[in-house]
Amino acid sequence: MRSIIVLSLVLCSGCAGAVVEPGHRALFFDPRQKGLQHEVLGPGYYKLGAYGRLEDFDITYSTHKEQVRTTSLEGLQLDLRFAVIYRPIVSELYGLDTEIGQNYYEEVVGPEFRSVARGVFARHSYLDLQKLNEKIEDEIEADLRRRIAGKHIEISSITMEGIEYAPEIVTAVRSKLVGEQEAARQKAAIENEALRRKLELETKADQDKLKAEQAVRDKQNERAVAEEQAKLDKVQAEAEATTSVTRAKGEAEQRILLAKAQAEEAKATAKGLTWLEVQMHAYDALGKLGGEGTHILLGDWSKVPSFLFPPYAGAGGGMYGPSHATGFDVPVGAAPKPTPAPRIDRRAKKSPAL
Repeated sequence: MRSIIVLSLVLCSGCAGAVVEPGHRALFFDPRQKGLQHEVLGPGYYKLGAYGRLEDFDITYSTHKEQVRTTSLEGLQLDLRFAVIYRPIVSELYGLDTEIGQNYYEEVVGPEFRSVARGVFARHSYLDLQKLNEKIEDEIEADLRRRIAGKHIEISSITMEGIEYAPEIVTAVRSKLVGEQEAARQKAAIENEALRRKLELETKADQDKLKAEQAVRDKQNERAVAEEQAKLDKVQAEAEATTSVTRAKGEAEQRILLAKAQAEEAKATAKGLTWLEVQMHAYDALGKLGGEGTHILLGDWSKVPSFLFPPYAGAGGGMYGPSHATGFDVPVGAAPKPTPAPRIDRRAKKSPAL
């Protein structure tokens, strides 16, 4: 217990006095009068008289260190270090002084605390001391307050400052910690591997999805390109067909125009031929029809149409027969003269067959 008692004795007209310091309270005691007074005196100077004195109490929070040897739930030995924070109840200083006295920690708090600590730790395993530290402190505080209730003392808190295990506990704890660390390491490795595998699967799934989407887009692009190409081919085919039709129409029209021109030309040529030229062409046609060295003999000259052999005037002015090319004898050196074409009666009878 930390107790500061300051007594100042002052000789003034044969009387003594005392001072109560801040953080302290006091009770006046005079053996010649009423003994110990109930009134609690605050900081200040007080006259004591010839026989009076002050019972001084430190009312600030005090800390007392405790070392407790106890056993755990398993019966294993434990050495514990605690700090007990306490102070007297100001309003109950008269009862504290008359019932317990100045050494109230050694008389009441200390023994009760050690008993409570041993009882609480006997209910817990040594494995719980670290992870249930605060809970064990609260249990000790609650039990201690319950047991010193009415003793005019206030318990502020109990703190557990250190734990010393027995050698076998240290070995077991070390082995347990090593096993837990190894298990935690293996668990972390398994979780990391599972996470890595999961990420790989998700990445592969995303890549497959992207590839599938790209393949769909490629198919769509190919289809679009094919459709556009078909449209272009169709347009080109239509253009070529149109061009072919136009060309065919042009060629047909050209042939028609050419045929018309040839017909007109033939017509014009036919109109310009004389009767003699027609007769000569007829002879040539007959000669070609028979071939080389062939003689075509006509029958009765009287039955031959006269328009085929118009009269030619020779040197003597007589008629001459056909030439060798046509089967008729024509005098050599006789130049036929063209004669006007005979007028043909279309109502005349047909010529006899050759």
